[in-house]
Amino acid sequence: MAIKIIIVLAGCWVLYVKIIKNQDITEMWDSVKTSFSSTQNVLLMVLAFILMPINMALETRKWQKSILPIEKVPFKKAYTAIFTGITAGMMFPNRTGDFLGRIFILEKGNRIKAAMLTFVGNIAQMLVTVSLGCIAWIFFAQENHYVLIISLIIIVLGYLMYFNIHILKHLQRLIPMKWRSKAEKYVDIFSSFSRHDLTQILFLALAKYAVYSFQFVLLIWAFDVPLNYFEAMIPIMITYLLMTVIPYITITEIAVRGGVCISVFEAWLSIKGISTSLTMMVFSASTMLWLYNLATPAVLGLFFIRKLKFIRSNYES
Repeated sequence: MAIKIIIVLAGCWVLYVKIIKNQDITEMWDSVKTSFSSTQNVLLMVLAFILMPINMALETRKWQKSILPIEKVPFKKAYTAIFTGITAGMMFPNRTGDFLGRIFILEKGNRIKAAMLTFVGNIAQMLVTVSLGCIAWIFFAQENHYVLIISLIIIVLGYLMYFNIHILKHLQRLIPMKWRSKAEKYVDIFSSFSRHDLTQILFLALAKYAVYSFQFVLLIWAFDVPLNYFEAMIPIMITYLLMTVIPYITITEIAVRGGVCISVFEAWLSIKGISTSLTMMVFSASTMLWLYNLATPAVLGLFFIRKLKFIRSNYES
């Protein structure tokens, strides 16, 4: 019970610091009020919000598929685990702690193995983000042959490594002999996936990417930024790519995401011959997307903390 209380209090504090005390909240709210004067813009914002539970559902299916080798988790239970994972992840760099809010909902599965299997789903999501980001980088660089070659190398190596993820079990050779035998049963878990399994997980990651990037496009339109879908997706994909490779503490994510968005979109709007003054509207759209896909689920996750089981009477194998 004490652990649950600490997580709830820490979650409330993080949300307070990131939303209430955010220095850009006043400027963002002015943009929101302007956009709210248009019925069409409001409908776009509502549609973007409606896509949030679909985004969470796709992440749920991806996680279910990832941990299937050790435990079959019902969709409803896994769905709540995604929300608690977001709550826990907000307290770690680049939201890497999301697995902590997920693995403690398991009834039987070994939690260390579950954390490692969750990592496989995260790799799939990162691969989609990086590969699409590299493709956008090619368009952004406008026929730069060096960018094309580097991007293709990154994409090919990324997919080769992903579909041969079982080679990670060889990392046990780097572990000192006295601990190697104990670690072996954990690293062997990476051999649990067939190519078909990995493909399914990858497609779920791609579907999720399509949903939350479309949310971003809808919000950009809601804030009257004159870009069509393709024109909006190029800087969005590059922004996601940079957010993947730039280390940050989640509590500073709005500032980091805002800085990246403004820099990328400012350059892209200049290329398209559009006023760069609209970058603030893009920042407002980005911040609203964060409120939709992270802040709101994190708040809901606080109510599901009680379902986590930190101590189990039976030994998990």
